Amino acid sequence: MVAPAAEAETIPAVDETVREDDKVSVGKLSANVIETPGHTLGHVAYWFHADKLAFVGDTLFSIGCGRVIEGTMDQMWQSLRKLRDLPDDTEIYCGHEYTLANIKFALSVDKNNPALVARARDAEQQIAKGEPTIPVTIREEKRANPFLRADAADLAAGIGMAGKSPETALP
Repeated sequence: MVAPAAEAETIPAVDETVREDDKVSVGKLSANVIETPGHTLGHVAYWFHADKLAFVGDTLFSIGCGRVIEGTMDQMWQSLRKLRDLPDDTEIYCGHEYTLANIKFALSVDKNNPALVARARDAEQQIAKGEPTIPVTIREEKRANPFLRADAADLAAGIGMAGKSPETALP
């Protein structure tokens, strides 16, 4: 079993540990390891550059992010920035399907965001048709996800956090 080096001692039967910038293979696919602490201290994501996809676990969700359980808000913000910096056409696969619940919250803090309003409409249509809302691209998330926009002045002002650091302003 492959596990994050930072959590290997807490996971049974670990054969291999991974850290930032390590490479892992899954069949014929190759991924870069991205350390994304915040949700947990040793959380990692896997970016399959050639395939334009990333498995982001519980760090980033469609229109949301994971709860900060073991880490700090600063760690989570830095992790979200790493994922936000992936190429726009990267499709993300997250650990849970919370899109509609996340949209409900996101609209409460960013209701004037046209990309979010459009994503809400599209997600409702997908769910009504029995279609998944995942994967979604980094491009779409950068436009609509308030957690990836925590450093946007309009979002910070809209939640009464103008001038605050992004990790403080995370909705």
